[in-house]
Amino acid sequence: MNCSRCAVGQFLRDARIGSARHYVALAYFVAFLGLGVFMPYFPLYLAALGYTGWQIGLIVGLQPVLRWTSALGWAHAADRWRIRARLLVLAGALGAFAVVPLLTVRELAAVVVVSTAIGLLHGPIIPMLDATVMDHLPQLGGDYGRLRLWGSLAFVGGALASAPLVGRFSPAVVPLLLLLAALPVAPVLARLPHAQAVPTEAARAPWMLLTPPLRAFLATALLLQVSSGAWIGFYALHTARLGFPDTVPGLTWGLAVVAEIALFVSGARLIERVGPPDVILVVVVLTAARWALTAAAHSEVLVVALQLGHAITFSTFHLASVLLLSQLVPAESRTGGQALYGGIAFGLGGSAGLALAGVLVDRIGTPRLFAIEAMAALVAVVPALRLRRLIPQGGIASDRRTAPPRLRAGGGSSLE
Repeated sequence: MNCSRCAVGQFLRDARIGSARHYVALAYFVAFLGLGVFMPYFPLYLAALGYTGWQIGLIVGLQPVLRWTSALGWAHAADRWRIRARLLVLAGALGAFAVVPLLTVRELAAVVVVSTAIGLLHGPIIPMLDATVMDHLPQLGGDYGRLRLWGSLAFVGGALASAPLVGRFSPAVVPLLLLLAALPVAPVLARLPHAQAVPTEAARAPWMLLTPPLRAFLATALLLQVSSGAWIGFYALHTARLGFPDTVPGLTWGLAVVAEIALFVSGARLIERVGPPDVILVVVVLTAARWALTAAAHSEVLVVALQLGHAITFSTFHLASVLLLSQLVPAESRTGGQALYGGIAFGLGGSAGLALAGVLVDRIGTPRLFAIEAMAALVAVVPALRLRRLIPQGGIASDRRTAPPRLRAGGGSSLE
C-alpha cells in the first residue's frame, strides 16, 4: 500500500512538472514568435509604405533601446512589490492591444508612436519570463536551455511561416501577422508559476545591483554585443560583395539558429562543470577569432561555416550569463538582474554595435568592418579577465538563505 501511494505521489509530481514545463515552453514560443515576424518583415512593410532608409532605421533601430530600457522599470516594480506574474500578463495584454493601430496607421509620426508603445510594452516580457523560470527551475525539471530553445524555434517558425504569406498578400499583411502572434501571449503567460523567491532583504532597483563582478560581466556583455553589429546588420551585404548567391544569408542564419538550438539542448552540463567566468572568457576569444576569420575568408563554404560560431557567441554566452546572474544577483532582485543584463548587452550594446557598423560599412567595406569587430571583441577580454579574477573557481560564496538555481536539475530556492 505504501509503495502504491509513493508511486501515485511520484506520478502526480511528475505530471505537475510536465504540465508546468509545457506552459513555460509555450510561453517562450509565443514570446518569440512575433519577433520572427517583426525582424525580417517589418522593415519590408515600412518600405512598402514608402518610408526612406533613415525613417526605417529610426523606427527599427529604436526598438532594442525602448524594449530594454522599459524592462528596467517594469523589473524594479516586479521585484519591489512582488507582482511579477501580474505584470507579465499585463505587459502581454497591453502589448497585443498596442499592435492593433498598426492595422490602420500610415503616417510616419503615428507609426513611430505605435512602434514606441509596442517596444515599451513588449520589452519586459522576456527578462521577466527568464526570471520566473530561474526561480522555479528545479520544480520545472531543470535545464534552462531546453526550455529556452522553444523561443529560438518560434523565431524561425515565425519567419518561415510569414514568408509565403508576405509573398502571396504583399507586405501589407505584416501588421495582421504581428497581431495574431501577440494575441496568445497574455493567456499563456497567465499559466506560468506565480511565486517569487522569498526575499532575504528589500529588493533593490536594477541600477543598485552593480557590484564589481557584475560591472565586469556587463562590460564584457556590452562589448561582445557591440562586436556583433556587422553580423546582425550587414552580413547579407558582406556575402553580396563577395559575389555569393542571394540565398546564402538565409541559409547561414538557418544553420546558425540550428546550431544555437543544439547548444541550448546540450550546453548546460559543460557550462556548470567549467564555470561561467571561464566559459565567458573562452566565448570572447573565440568570437574575436570568428570575426577575424570572417574578415579574411573568401570561400563561400568557409564564410558560412564560420557563422556556426553563433552557437558560441550567443547561445553559450547566454547560458553562462543566466547562471552567473543567479550567483551575482540576490534572488529577490532576479527580475532586475535579467533586465539589467538585457538592457546593457542587447539594448545599449546591440544598438551601439549596429550604429557603429552603419557608420563604417560604406567607408571601409565589410571585410575591414569585421576586422574592427574582431578588435572590439578582443577588448572584451579585459573585463572578462577581471571577472575571472573576481570570481574564484567554484563560484561565489554566499550567505543567502536561498541557493542560486542551476541551469540543469538540482539546487533549489525558497518560494512563496
